[in-house]
Amino acid sequence: MSTWAWSLWRAPEGADLLEDIPLSDEYMQCAGTAEALALEVRRLDPDGTAHQYAIGKPGGDRTGEPTEVIHFDDGRHSITVYPHEVFTADEAAVVFYTYFLTDEVSHPYELRDLHLSWPKPESEEGAS
Repeated sequence: MSTWAWSLWRAPEGADLLEDIPLSDEYMQCAGTAEALALEVRRLDPDGTAHQYAIGKPGGDRTGEPTEVIHFDDGRHSITVYPHEVFTADEAAVVFYTYFLTDEVSHPYELRDLHLSWPKPESEEGAS
């Protein structure tokens, strides 16, 4: 079993990708295996505030804490998601293709804000 991560973002108009691959503040990424992937998208609000979202299939149950652990980077890292946020590579390809064409996560997929702010709010500091 091979674990990996992959990201997709749009390069700025006129970028010379042979010289440099410019990063972007907005992107879609996935991590895991071909059988179990977690997908995320990062967007900027009009005021420039970044938000990172887990992507899920419609109709999932978000009660309680996420339970599905997805390992990546040869097992050195992991993310925990809800069962409806686990995709196969074939399912993820559809989401990525639409993002490639439109810069959006298409309907009917759902987004869950991961609240990746720093520093963490005081109410979360002791919860680790």
